[in-house]
Amino acid sequence: MKDDLFVGITTWESELFLEACLRSVWRCTEGVRLRVGVVDNVSRDRSVEIARDLGARVHVEHCSQAIALNRLLAMSEARHTLLLHSDVVLLSARWYPTCSRHLSGSVALVSPEDVGCGPLTRPYGAGMPESCFLLFDTQKARKCRTVAWVSTRGIPIPTLRLDLEHYYVTHDLPAALGRRGFTWKAMRVHASPKDTARCYEPPFTPEYWSEELSYLRYAMGNFYSLDGEVTHYHNWFDRVPKDVPAGSLETSEGDGRGLPLEFLTLGTRRFLEDLAAGAIVTPSPDEPQRTPMQTPRHVPDLARGFGAPAGEK
Repeated sequence: MKDDLFVGITTWESELFLEACLRSVWRCTEGVRLRVGVVDNVSRDRSVEIARDLGARVHVEHCSQAIALNRLLAMSEARHTLLLHSDVVLLSARWYPTCSRHLSGSVALVSPEDVGCGPLTRPYGAGMPESCFLLFDTQKARKCRTVAWVSTRGIPIPTLRLDLEHYYVTHDLPAALGRRGFTWKAMRVHASPKDTARCYEPPFTPEYWSEELSYLRYAMGNFYSLDGEVTHYHNWFDRVPKDVPAGSLETSEGDGRGLPLEFLTLGTRRFLEDLAAGAIVTPSPDEPQRTPMQTPRHVPDLARGFGAPAGEK
């Protein structure tokens, strides 16, 4: 019998969140016929070991995010395919029926709109899917692939691929879907809930800062919803160093540029602690979504990485 769902996860130096990600997949898809795959970009940490220990089929290869996502789509033999970043944690057992019921008619994809990283909003992502969570109707997605000539050991080989070569990975997808008569359904984006007291106050003046950031419980993490159901969380900065000391002046871009590493550390730790305690604080799915505003591009770009892109072997 065909599986209902294949979940594919891209990993690179992902041990901080990968166990939480995988456990949430199994926990929130109980009763669903499911297989899980991981494409790992030659991690030097425990990512591969964690993935195998938690029941995933693992493929290790020096590759870009585009190649990894296409590898995972090719692995899928299920009706639906969910492609995830390793720092995504599913939060609701209703996420799958909530999202998959939209994959009817011409809709081939359900994904968040790519407009946020915490309170940083990105007008250039409006109307575009975000690569952290891509739920496809598998057959529709495969119909949208085109032939790319790939050099393997110096020999050009025709390969079917989704067009994921855009700088922001998924921003060419709407056009690729449209050429086959398909559309996509956008999910809502929510910033971290605010605490009543400050969670962090920088001991210096970072390049990018606002009063609001001090109160965000999970720093730059986003939550996502559809049809009034908060479905999942995305940490964004999972590979930023998290062992910085209290009062650190280190920043995500160095030399005072970007965001304070201590701020990102505290938000990440707080989320993982709350998750372990079963006490995640989620935003209301009914809160107004922010209108995307221009922000410094280097901040969201930092969160985008999958590791240094490499060509096919």
